[in-house]
Amino acid sequence: MLIDHFIEKRQFYHFFQPIYHLHSNQCIGFEALLRSIDFPNPELAFEAAKRAGRLYELDTASIEKAITTFQQANMGREDTLLFINVLPSTLINNCFPEFIHHLLNISQLNPDQIVLEISESEQMDRLLDSFHVVDQLVQHGFRFALDDVGKGYSNFDVMIAFPFDFIKLDRLFSAQLNQSIKKKALIQLFRDYCASQQISLILEGLETRQEYLLACQLGVQYAQGFFLGRPAAIEEFRSLL
Repeated sequence: MLIDHFIEKRQFYHFFQPIYHLHSNQCIGFEALLRSIDFPNPELAFEAAKRAGRLYELDTASIEKAITTFQQANMGREDTLLFINVLPSTLINNCFPEFIHHLLNISQLNPDQIVLEISESEQMDRLLDSFHVVDQLVQHGFRFALDDVGKGYSNFDVMIAFPFDFIKLDRLFSAQLNQSIKKKALIQLFRDYCASQQISLILEGLETRQEYLLACQLGVQYAQGFFLGRPAAIEEFRSLL
């Protein structure tokens, strides 16, 4: 099967997109984004892996390659964050803590450099039932982000109960932001909630200078998007750090 060969031969790579602190215009880290020739849309690769019963294998293979690529690039600062997407089903797998600890021992990255992004594209109800697995990772210094807020299932119970360090608002909030009072109001709502809970807010999908300036005016702390930097090979961002 194509997906078996795809996973076993690691026929994918990662581009990285910078994330900026808007007030200081400093790059704080990068999100790793899976890319491949076989699956131009990465979601199709994960759908194929799910059908083949190999979702965990693909997700952990992607995580391993993202961390290895980042480490081998020798980006310098030890406080540079690496945001990595992880499926809820992967996160609560009993094998995952040992896998991620072993991987960091090899790569010599610190746990507090790794931000595990949990996407709302997969339902997260089981996270609350398996919180001991997550708590173990939190105790070891790993950070967590809730990704794609506003795009998926909007699991507010998970948002409230889970110890997120970051909340990432989906690009739908930034698209044509200047034309929508409702979007501005919702961003301000999340901004105030995050500030009160010591959570960092990241707005995704900034593509124009106007969107960037509005995000700054609204007090958004962090952002990413084509205006700030397109996804590219990690070596292309060496000058940012």
